[in-house]
Amino acid sequence: MRCVYATENWGVHDERWMLALTEVGFEPVAVSRGTDDEEEFRAKVEAAAFEGGGRAPVLAGPLHTVTHPLIGINTRVVGLSWGYDVPEMADLSWLIHLDALILDSQVNIDTVTNADYPFGRITFLPWGVDLQVFTTTGPKGTIGAIPEGQRIILSLRAHEPKYRITEILDGFAILAADLEDVNLVIGHSGSQSKALREQARHLSVRQRVHFIGTVSENDLPELLRGADCYVSASEVDGTSVTLLQAMACGTPVVVSDIDGNRGWVTEGKTGRLFRTGDAGDLASAIRRSLDETSTADAARALVEREADWHANIARLRPALTGS
Repeated sequence: MRCVYATENWGVHDERWMLALTEVGFEPVAVSRGTDDEEEFRAKVEAAAFEGGGRAPVLAGPLHTVTHPLIGINTRVVGLSWGYDVPEMADLSWLIHLDALILDSQVNIDTVTNADYPFGRITFLPWGVDLQVFTTTGPKGTIGAIPEGQRIILSLRAHEPKYRITEILDGFAILAADLEDVNLVIGHSGSQSKALREQARHLSVRQRVHFIGTVSENDLPELLRGADCYVSASEVDGTSVTLLQAMACGTPVVVSDIDGNRGWVTEGKTGRLFRTGDAGDLASAIRRSLDETSTADAARALVEREADWHANIARLRPALTGS
């Protein structure tokens, strides 16, 4: 069965959804909005959906930039939330025109149902983890510039304001003043990359901060297993895939105390939480995490129970077909 997968710009998560659609029996056709205006994008999606005289269902997200322009297309349109899109929308009333919604967190389910979207048309599908790839056992990655025996704090979010990498640097500077054996490894890139390097120099921790750029999915398990702590200061997450990957690898996690993260991290049980905007609290949370590893087993068990990607994607087919 054909379907259309509509997205904003192509990336690693889009590849995962295309593979997932194939795995559950669809023949997906991808359409990226890119720089197209709403009318151009809508026309491309319609052409793909109606190719050959059929009416293929459409899976489209993020909601505010990709799904919204497709309202009224004469086929089944299913909105795919990217987590951050729901809290960014002031007006949710238009969602009622979607045939179905796929949401990745309980907080976003609560938000849209409070805006009168029917609960019966919602599919809860966390952006899970391939548990055969992200394991607690296996090789541990190293960073060449970090001496053996030093501890690694790992950040892998994009260098954009909403992910608050600047706050991680501030917290690390506080921690590094007391602990001589900690290093901060910052993956990914973005509009703030240059400024982050300048900030590390300004904080006098540049020699202990290592920028490694974008990390391929194939290299992530070893990198996560080699870290002593994974940290995210994001202010916008629904369900963070990288958080789940770290938990699956048995890496202790320290994340911002926001609704999306609280769905996965319970303080002192499956990880550590800190107050967003409080670098001192972040430093304290990392210190607590480095001093114990008791949360790792519970975190892995939670991911096995609720975030098995191959089990969860079975929900895609009924959401798209309506049956």
